[in-house]
Amino acid sequence: MSATPVIPAVFRRLIAPVLALLLLFLYIQGGGRTILVNDGMDMLFRLRGPLPPEQSIVIVGVDEASLRQYGQWPFARHLHAELLARLGSAKAVAFDFLFPEAGADDAALSAALAKGPPAVLAVAPDYQAGMLKPSPTITGYAGIGHIETMLSGDGIVRQVDISPREEAPAFAVSLATAAGVTLETDDAGLGPRIINFYGPEATFLTLSYRDVLAGRYPPEVFAGRYILVGAQALGLGDSHVTAFTRKTPTPGIEIQASILGNLLNSSFIRPVVWLPFALITCFGALPLFIWPIAGERHNLALNTLLTTAVFASALTLFHRHIFFDFISPLVFLLFTYLFYLLQELLSAASRVLHQAHTLDRQLDARLQQVYHGHSKFVSVKEKSNPSLLSPAGIQDHLGRLQEAVNALSLQHHFLENLLDRELPPVILWESRSGEPVFANIAFREFWQAFALQEEDDLPFYTTFAEQIKIRPTEGAVPQGAGREAQLQFFDVQVRMAAGRRFLQGSMHRLLVPDTGFSGNLVLLQDITEIKELERVKDEVVSIVSHELKQPLTVILGYGQMLTEDLDGVSRTYAQKICSQAERLNRMIRDFLDIARLESGRQQVKRFPFPLERMVREALETIQTAAVKKGIQLREDVPEKTTPYSGDESLLVHAVLNLLDNAVKFSAAGTLVQVSLQEEADRFVLLVADQGPGIPETERQRIFDKFQRGSRTEQDEGFGLGLHLVHQIIEGHGGAIQALAVPVGATFEIILPKLAKADTDSIA
Repeated sequence: MSATPVIPAVFRRLIAPVLALLLLFLYIQGGGRTILVNDGMDMLFRLRGPLPPEQSIVIVGVDEASLRQYGQWPFARHLHAELLARLGSAKAVAFDFLFPEAGADDAALSAALAKGPPAVLAVAPDYQAGMLKPSPTITGYAGIGHIETMLSGDGIVRQVDISPREEAPAFAVSLATAAGVTLETDDAGLGPRIINFYGPEATFLTLSYRDVLAGRYPPEVFAGRYILVGAQALGLGDSHVTAFTRKTPTPGIEIQASILGNLLNSSFIRPVVWLPFALITCFGALPLFIWPIAGERHNLALNTLLTTAVFASALTLFHRHIFFDFISPLVFLLFTYLFYLLQELLSAASRVLHQAHTLDRQLDARLQQVYHGHSKFVSVKEKSNPSLLSPAGIQDHLGRLQEAVNALSLQHHFLENLLDRELPPVILWESRSGEPVFANIAFREFWQAFALQEEDDLPFYTTFAEQIKIRPTEGAVPQGAGREAQLQFFDVQVRMAAGRRFLQGSMHRLLVPDTGFSGNLVLLQDITEIKELERVKDEVVSIVSHELKQPLTVILGYGQMLTEDLDGVSRTYAQKICSQAERLNRMIRDFLDIARLESGRQQVKRFPFPLERMVREALETIQTAAVKKGIQLREDVPEKTTPYSGDESLLVHAVLNLLDNAVKFSAAGTLVQVSLQEEADRFVLLVADQGPGIPETERQRIFDKFQRGSRTEQDEGFGLGLHLVHQIIEGHGGAIQALAVPVGATFEIILPKLAKADTDSIA
């Protein structure tokens, strides 16, 4: 096949992802990607929920109660000195306050800073591109740190730049360094970091500045902890909006606590830049390889599954402090699918237009072909070939469709008359849904009589199959035999107006390649007369067989008397009379047994019994004949087996027939072996001899009526024994087969422990 037609198809499939990528690029260029990234991150924060805060961090906040207690802000610096004395057991202390001007109590504050735990003071940029640092009159502190955070375009704090500013490290970095903590290179490196907020306001342990200064907390509360002192009252203005608090601002001191916790635990949000591009690439391949070969329902389910998987992956990674822009790939997937659907819609419209032109051309040819130009039903017009999209073209096409409707109406009346008046009951179902598509009047009458209903409702296929109890009968085509393998036959009885009728149904698959239609077609033939002939035949056979048994019994009796009284050649003749009479008696007995089994008059009576008892009974019965011929019988039978539910007398008869054949067709001095094995769900019985065996070509038909092996022509037999065995075993839901063995013949009987529902009787 040439590759030239594939190239346009590939380029056509590229249209949707290219347009989607272009639209997404324009959106990103307009600043939309920042919105997507920020909104996606905020969504993950809210879905993830708060995290357990770092327990080594304590916030001492200047709240409204502290302002009421100590007056106007800023507080006198001797209060901070007294606060440091209360925090003497802390690991380090950081003041999120600016002290740019000298104060009256700077000496007291400096002494407290020098005496207390390592302390860090805050610095911040001024309006002249400089840095507001602590007044030179304040000394004794361990370091300074800038408190600058980064605001996104929507005014929300999401990142922090931990790079030094004018030799002032970041506030949280300076506090950790003052406490003697060695930060990892990744955390101490330069550049902005995404803050992994622990939760909304008051997530960390927060104490009131007033309560701490009043000594309401023992020193053990602050021992070994990082203490951040800062403004918490809303009136002080040091607050920002975060992902958790988009409505209520978070105090800056709590943001610094989150930054410090991220530094100590290496828990900053780590962005994965390459993953969105990889997802966009994968989604771009969908219209090339997946969507064209799947239906719209499957495509919609696939897209929903992919969206769910991407979102679940983003949330799972976010729990591990990893973030990637998951909204941009999903927006790309949405754009791509919308463009793909639009493209498919336009393509379908084009195909419909082309098909309309094709149908328009076919209408003339088909109608003329069916009606051979008779203008009574078809009007052949001189066409000017107007465009189908024009009013004239549409009107012309509708006129031709009306002609097709007239033609189909005539065909419908013809077929309806044929199906309803000439054919036996027929029904057609659609394969997938099982809905009836068509049924003639004869079937409707049959179904009303069979289902005993007055309504004219047609059955679904499942209803029909359950009530009819469709089972393959003799003559059914075996499965796997080609296109006709679906053919099945079944029998059904129904009482109709004409009396009780016997119908034989045939069911097969109906395929219409041009339309893709697949259906099940059932045709019912009236076989009442055939059934009546079979009944008469059975009665004749039964009468004749029974009438033959009485004279045969007399002949056999007198023959046995003669063998006792005569000698020499006369005795030999009498023995031959007895032998042939016994042979004919066995044939009649087997023939009657088969007739009873096939007609259903002989029922399988299921009672539990041990199979080993049945096998030993058959061996004891055949023992005399085996010893007389010099044949050794060997058994391999368990001492005890699970009771089997079946007809013991019939099974003894079947096994005895096999043993009788084995003894009859084996030479003197040979071995006949019987073995019984119990498996989890079945019993396996083997009867093996060392006789002439069964050729490969005869093993499949050896169980048919009147079939005798080609290697046993010199021996007596009518070919009914194995057929009788086959009927008995199948009546128990089992199976029998002649195995391929190098010496002799081996018959294998399989008896399942759980009998099938339809094996309650032999038919």
